[in-house]
Amino acid sequence: MTTAQGTFDITRWDDQTYLDADGVKLGAIDVAKAFTGGLSGDSTARLLTAGGPVPTSAAYVAIERFVGSVDGLSGSFVLQHSAVMAGGAGDMSVRIVPDSGTGKLTGISGTLRIDKRDDGTHSYQLDYEV
Repeated sequence: MTTAQGTFDITRWDDQTYLDADGVKLGAIDVAKAFTGGLSGDSTARLLTAGGPVPTSAAYVAIERFVGSVDGLSGSFVLQHSAVMAGGAGDMSVRIVPDSGTGKLTGISGTLRIDKRDDGTHSYQLDYEV
């Protein structure tokens, strides 16, 4: 496995609540990101979110398409996110969708880790093979 690291900025965050009943909120969020570092490019994603009456518990799933380059190899690929937070402790899984790579990223596989720092900035680590 090869590792690519860097940061990303969220350049768009459009959210809407489509259900708010009995203390449960379901939402949809359209997100755009700009990546720097080992990943250089942009992505767009659609998140589906769920939250209840406990503010430190929630979940989301998402599909995200990245377009740009990974360590100089240009193309695109799709990421699948799944995350659950219970009482402030979370578990997140982000994987490259099999056979979603294009261009020089055809055949890419791997996982992505996202870290949000206390100052609100985001960093990532992509462990991948092409």
